[in-house]
Amino acid sequence: MIKGYDLPAQLESEISGLEELLNKYKRGEISATELKAHRVPFGVYEQRQADTYMVRIRCAGGFISPEQLEGVSTIAQEFGIGDLHLTSRQELQLHYVKLDHIIAIMRRLLGIGLSTRGGGGNTVRNIGAQADAGIDPQEVFDVSPYVEALTTRLIAESDSWNLPRKFKIAFSGSIEDKGYATLSDVGFIAKIKDNKKGFKVYAAGGLGAKPAVAKLLLDFIEADEVYAVAKALKTLFFKYGNRKNKHAARLRFLWLNLGEQEFKKRFDEEYALVKAQKLVPLAISSEAESVIDQSVAGQSLQTPDFLLWRTRYAHPQKQKGLFSILIPVELGFISCANALKLTRFLKIFGSDVLRMTKDQNFLVRNIHEKSLAEAYNLLKEALPEVSQPALYGKILSCAGASTCQLGICYSRQAARAAMNELKKSGLDLDKIGEIKINISGCPNSCGQHPAADLGFSGKALRGGEALYPAYNIFAGAVIRDGETKLAELIGEVPAKALPLLVKDFLARYIGQSGKFVDFQQYFLSEGRSVLKEIIPRYAQVPKFEEDKNYYFDWGETKLFSLAERKAGECSAGFFDLLEMDLRNISKTQAALSAEGNDQIRKEKLLGELVFFASRVLLITRGLDAKSEEEVYAGFLKHFIESGLINQSFQNIVAAARVKDIKAIAARESEALDLGKAVLALYETMDNTFNFKTEVARQGSVQKTDAPAVVKDFRGVACPLNFVKTKVELAKLKPGDLLEIWLDDGAPIENVPGSVQAEGHKILAQKKTGDYWSVIIEKKG
Repeated sequence: MIKGYDLPAQLESEISGLEELLNKYKRGEISATELKAHRVPFGVYEQRQADTYMVRIRCAGGFISPEQLEGVSTIAQEFGIGDLHLTSRQELQLHYVKLDHIIAIMRRLLGIGLSTRGGGGNTVRNIGAQADAGIDPQEVFDVSPYVEALTTRLIAESDSWNLPRKFKIAFSGSIEDKGYATLSDVGFIAKIKDNKKGFKVYAAGGLGAKPAVAKLLLDFIEADEVYAVAKALKTLFFKYGNRKNKHAARLRFLWLNLGEQEFKKRFDEEYALVKAQKLVPLAISSEAESVIDQSVAGQSLQTPDFLLWRTRYAHPQKQKGLFSILIPVELGFISCANALKLTRFLKIFGSDVLRMTKDQNFLVRNIHEKSLAEAYNLLKEALPEVSQPALYGKILSCAGASTCQLGICYSRQAARAAMNELKKSGLDLDKIGEIKINISGCPNSCGQHPAADLGFSGKALRGGEALYPAYNIFAGAVIRDGETKLAELIGEVPAKALPLLVKDFLARYIGQSGKFVDFQQYFLSEGRSVLKEIIPRYAQVPKFEEDKNYYFDWGETKLFSLAERKAGECSAGFFDLLEMDLRNISKTQAALSAEGNDQIRKEKLLGELVFFASRVLLITRGLDAKSEEEVYAGFLKHFIESGLINQSFQNIVAAARVKDIKAIAARESEALDLGKAVLALYETMDNTFNFKTEVARQGSVQKTDAPAVVKDFRGVACPLNFVKTKVELAKLKPGDLLEIWLDDGAPIENVPGSVQAEGHKILAQKKTGDYWSVIIEKKG
């Protein structure tokens, strides 16, 4: 029976580490950017409202037990949070969290077996799956145990938290691809071959601002190879992903940059290395459903409202006599009070009874047919949405500009306006059948508009001198193994006209629905033309002085503006600190070139410039300097003494090290030149932290019999241990030997393979006590 993922042993200490950083931030000892680099990988995002945060909770495959849902609801209420938010990635979010409450909430979540780790940043994100895995009559087999086991394994590995960009994995149980495997960085689709369970593997797909369909990587792997494939792809991404440009850093960009042949070649190399390690396959729990025989006697109910509800929301499972119930949650928000009512009912059915769907609803499973009437009566009382047509549960929206810093439009409010328009329309919405209407507040696809039958993404347009909110219109997505295609761009519409356009288009579809099997068939036959015909009716926007309404977004009382839009935090991570100091150098240079600086201000700016220039590239050498002394010592050793930066700058850095402001001011031109030299060096850096000058100065020498250097990297986590290894290798001549000591687990599993991928040879790899000795020959 599925029970969720296991929490890694180190999670408590990691939360304590974050707590220490939060306290430093409150004392003014670290900047907001430095804190952000650590809190975002813990699933903590700053919202638009000052001093409020969103906390995202990992729920593998959308699984959450009634006891866990009860616990989350109780925790939320205790900290003044009224609602839970179900996401399109099958997770839970808490909004409007105070900074002082973050650590307490994380520790309370640990007590109920849940974590926020990997809820954001450049990490292994929540692993998705079809919500009806294990009960779908069409599935090849239940993929839930693989989601659970792979989550448990990956979140325990330190290199899962320092990737070039986010890394999303999904599972589907059949060619219908309900889990969106063909739209993920890594996708597994269940398959049987020669009577053996296994998977078809897709890679390098995803949504976002530049979405792409995943490519077929392996036609079949046996089920016990899932971890090896996932690890090989993660390592491939870790080594070769673009760490310099976060806008071209997802796995799909690596496929584009390398090309299919080279990508597959490098994957094959990583896969062979992983398999050679003979790692233990995933521990797969029994797939047999453990269904509690409910003590409810059941009641017979044949009223019209019950029968209509049953048609809309209750579906037979592959297990005879059992049903699943879709519980619509309007735009993914449910009050904590209603969630608690739901858990009290669900507890009698066992722990494996609930999933969150990709369209932000709950799917209850394993309900005996005799209990459907009681379920209906309880749900009708707790959640009024269950009396509405199923379409309302199929309208998906991201948070949009109401909370998201990247949001352009108020997508959730637009979705609600569309619902209200449909309620007034008198249309028979039950004739629509399955349809996905997805709305994103910006191009970044958090509302999954590229995967929609009818999708919208927010944008800003100008009418004369004033901005107004608008949406691009997409339609016609297909999601199916071997057939997946993204929705196509059809046109654009002002935000105020979106509800009417949706109503008119659906009215035309309803009028023709009897002629077609589903919406996809309708769209290909008539729908595309109908949509293009309708759009011009709503595309015109009156001038501001003629009708101001178009220049206000839904639910807003102030004019539409982009003034409050900020940089998003999704990609925040360790290497954001590098970008922060690059900006600091540029700002300080600009301030020094401005007129009106008195001597005191000039001295201050010159000191800051030397400090930022000394710190900015330390991360590329595997250094996370905690003090000014560590900054200057590290820069002198790894950049000036190594020859990466001219030794003529040694004196000014030495002056900064002892805080001799007057000596720095006397060397003003040196300080300015140092900033330019560091920026110039950065421009030569490739995506894996190598500088051209390092490559250029390498010569050749005969190999010695013993390692030239022995380095102890025990206690150094990935990826810093690999970066430190690269630094040491850069000091050696071709053919020299380097011996490194690594911890067991992720370090020994990742570093040797990464070293080999850069062309060096592993001559020996031996375990000594509780650590590993690895001898490396530098490439010639």
